[in-house]
Amino acid sequence: MVGMTRAHMADPHIVQKIMAGQEDTIRPCVGATYCLDRIYQGGMALCIHNPSTGRESEQPHAIAPAPVAKKVVIVGAGPAGLEAARVAGERGHEVMVFEAAAQPGGQVLLTARTPRRREMIGIIDWRMAECTRLGVKFHFNTFAEAFDIVSEKADAIIIATGGLPTRDVLSEGNDLVVTAWDILSGDAKPGSQVLLYDDAGDHVAMQAAQMLADSGAKVEVMTPDRTFAPDVMGMNLVPYIRAMQARDVTFTVMWRLLAAERSGNRLRAVIGTDYGSQTRTAEYDQIVVNHGTQPLADIYFDLKPLSANLGAVDHEALVAGHPQPAGEGFALYRIGDAVAARNTHAAIYDALRLLRQV
Repeated sequence: MVGMTRAHMADPHIVQKIMAGQEDTIRPCVGATYCLDRIYQGGMALCIHNPSTGRESEQPHAIAPAPVAKKVVIVGAGPAGLEAARVAGERGHEVMVFEAAAQPGGQVLLTARTPRRREMIGIIDWRMAECTRLGVKFHFNTFAEAFDIVSEKADAIIIATGGLPTRDVLSEGNDLVVTAWDILSGDAKPGSQVLLYDDAGDHVAMQAAQMLADSGAKVEVMTPDRTFAPDVMGMNLVPYIRAMQARDVTFTVMWRLLAAERSGNRLRAVIGTDYGSQTRTAEYDQIVVNHGTQPLADIYFDLKPLSANLGAVDHEALVAGHPQPAGEGFALYRIGDAVAARNTHAAIYDALRLLRQV
């Protein structure tokens, strides 16, 4: 019974689906341990990819059919975009998804590159299977432009294009550093002596640091905060630290990376503090920064003046669980990291509560 608790948090209908021979529709627990960590972070035990769990009174697990079938176009096939497509499909709408990449997944593809978090890809696989069952149409390798989207004559357009890592964090030398995404994706080869500067405090930095350490690099993780990775609670932080302390990794708190400059074939980091005017320097052969993401939302701003709602969400209606006000033409919304940097759970929750009323 204890072992099945998290499975039931991911899908409380698991027994009913087994009895009905619908095992392939069971939403899987992906082992993120978000449910346990979330208790210490915010008091509610929530599932990373079932935002109805713990919110059943306002976000029931069942998606009600829409009174009128509409055409919904979604740009982006990350966790937010796929959840939007799934919910719209359950509502009975005609759904079309445009994705610039060759496969779905968004940032979850980076998350799943490390062995301990490989099962996170289940967030994407389950939604793709559900979307296929619901008849959602996908266009991969398609960089959608505003004209392409408008020509589909949709009733609602959802922008779920995610974000890109912020690079411009230093007073100078931004062109000399790589991002944690570059390390996770393999776009940047790990150095041998690396400074990983993290002022986002999320899983991305810890995953990149562990990947660097696993490659044999000597790693220093630096943060301007009083503690490192404040968004990573104990159930996930412990395995990160266990893996890194067995290697050549040190942690430096309350120091801020100010600039980077060349020093021969190495990089000199200029380091300061928020608690005084003193600075110091140190040399590395690679500097990695993790500063969160900036919305990738150009298409949203291109479509905004053409939309019936000018791209605005009626937040009172959203919170109350009421439909968004209707107007002439298409309604435009953006969700997930296309709005601002947030975690996977928040991005999926964005999609669920908005689309269940479209």
